Amino acid sequence: MKVLQKIASLISAVILLSGGAYVFAAEADHVQESTESHAEPILTFPYESATYRYQIMCPQRPVGVIPASALFENREGEILIFENEEYHIKYAWVILVNAFPEETLPNLNTIDPEQAAELLSKIMGSNGYEGIMLANLTEGNKAIFAMTAKEVEIDEDGDGTPDATATTDRQMAVLFFRDRYGARYGVELIDNPQMRASSVSAFLAGARTLHTLP
Repeated sequence: MKVLQKIASLISAVILLSGGAYVFAAEADHVQESTESHAEPILTFPYESATYRYQIMCPQRPVGVIPASALFENREGEILIFENEEYHIKYAWVILVNAFPEETLPNLNTIDPEQAAELLSKIMGSNGYEGIMLANLTEGNKAIFAMTAKEVEIDEDGDGTPDATATTDRQMAVLFFRDRYGARYGVELIDNPQMRASSVSAFLAGARTLHTLP
């Protein structure tokens, strides 16, 4: 559980129940840098979306903002690009609105441990995540945090048994939660070529500031 152990140290109040009730993770070590070697993230730029009416604090002014649908089909929201090389995005946050159907995610602030374990197991199994946890995004609001896998097993002949492995160069950290107004947000971190602990820390700090504008 090296990935989530490193990331958990970046979150001031992560829920880690004994026996893995809230946490599921593969054995991996993809987060670059020691979590002890970077300072508390500094978020200096308040980004306000005129289209989707939300605000989030960012580590810098985005060098570009594009629709989420430019990279992700049928997704609603924006991609805040902080670093790129020509058309290649190196560092960005994806802010998704209406990120999940209302009925698919129960109230994360009142869910009991058994229901949480079942929910996380189901989400991880259907999305190919490498690790997943229920965490305190803020003092009064919980979120689902997950990391996508670099390797995913595929059942090519439909017999229920994986017989091939697909690999990807891009690994992402993702969050799903509701804000205090009930808005359904998804926030995803793009950090290429290697996910850095400092980027994950800034990502989590920024997500804590995300809210719907009146």
